[in-house]
Amino acid sequence: MYLIDANIVLEVLYKRGRWRESYKLLNAVKKGSLSAYMLHFAVHGISAILGKSSLVAKFLLELLTWKGLIVADLSLEEEQIAAELAEKIGLDFDDGLHYYFAKRRNIPIISFDKDFDGTDIQRLEPHEVL
Repeated sequence: MYLIDANIVLEVLYKRGRWRESYKLLNAVKKGSLSAYMLHFAVHGISAILGKSSLVAKFLLELLTWKGLIVADLSLEEEQIAAELAEKIGLDFDDGLHYYFAKRRNIPIISFDKDFDGTDIQRLEPHEVL
């Protein structure tokens, strides 16, 4: 089990430099050959970036078909703990939520964000998981 950071999805949506390896990873989650969490916060963040309601609707419909994906919610209490933890270890709020969840579940995060490298959770890139 893994936690997928939003930047993996955005890599594919915007066809950035590493979109192919990100696509392979996400496709494995879609097929169910790989199991992963994505924070609801990340889904909302991606949706906000997409902006247009029709694009968001297509994105959400697509996520609903991913057999290996669990969209995870954090309570307000957990978000508050994550915010304090983020401040303590030098992460922004978004990264703090991901750190908190990965640490609590004892799972690696799949991300291109090197800010996680200075923490005690494992950060993997898509090619390291495939």
